[in-house]
Amino acid sequence: MAIAAPSKMKQQERQQFEHSVDAALGWVARLRSDSVSEADRQEFALWLGQHPSHTSAMDEALALWDDLAVVRHTSVAAPQQAAANNSRWLSAGAAAVACLVMALLLWPGTGTEPVRNEYKTALGERRDITLPDGSRALLNTSSYLTVSYTEEQRHITLQRGEAWFQVEPDQNRPFHVDAGSARVTALGTAFNIYIHDESADITVTEGVVKVTERGETGARAAAVEVLRENQRLLTSSAMGWEVKTPDLEQQLAWQQGQLLAREMPLPSLLQQLQRYYDMDILVTDPDIAALTVSGLFNLDQPEATLAALALSLNLQTRSIDANTLQLLKADH
Repeated sequence: MAIAAPSKMKQQERQQFEHSVDAALGWVARLRSDSVSEADRQEFALWLGQHPSHTSAMDEALALWDDLAVVRHTSVAAPQQAAANNSRWLSAGAAAVACLVMALLLWPGTGTEPVRNEYKTALGERRDITLPDGSRALLNTSSYLTVSYTEEQRHITLQRGEAWFQVEPDQNRPFHVDAGSARVTALGTAFNIYIHDESADITVTEGVVKVTERGETGARAAAVEVLRENQRLLTSSAMGWEVKTPDLEQQLAWQQGQLLAREMPLPSLLQQLQRYYDMDILVTDPDIAALTVSGLFNLDQPEATLAALALSLNLQTRSIDANTLQLLKADH
């Protein structure tokens, strides 16, 4: 049986350690990337426990990573010179991985910290927002949403109001929007959500989304709906879920600051107008409440819109107090 000479054993151990450091540097780059998954972390944990040398190799790789991080503040040549003068060895394989590490350090947006933001609109305000992944959120009046982006998912909560989303595709990070008791999940699509009276009104304008019921459902299975383009879902804890065909032109008119009515009951129109107008509008006369309205109305000037509406219907407004108006039949 041949016995390896001590010098040869040391050489083999060194080569093995160099190989482990190469692998560890690859893990550092992998774990600090935007696309790291839970499966990657589990695989790393298994690798770390496979051999005692892997732990010290990881320490060495992290130290090399820290040395190379000076490229944030100096030229690219500086860390190469520092590494050459360093008492630590750096194998050819490790140097190749280090170049990848250096590229990752120079590339923006590779941090692992979650991104959290919140956005609000005032009464009558609309706001167009570009989200951290390039997706778009257009907020309607008096709306509020919170945003939390991690490496695993993009999570938004529509706390109140209405928003239209245009989602950038990302197979590795699903895009979730929680709205009341519903969760909307999409990869690359566009959809509108309006929450009011503990209900959610969800309309898909492009692509496909999955809507899942949130919260306690007791013994009943949670409701799930898959919505395609030009489908609308109304969710309500009292009335259940109902899929409809939407009037997209009417539902999205708010994006141009307009309210489109097609034989709309007057009380429903006034309810929509009040979302943009700091005034309660009362209708107590049943004859007035029975009126229907068609037309295109300006939401950016709700006071002038109400005055024009009253004139066209032969009505008049009476001030009850500083925040309340009443619609009455016009005096003759």
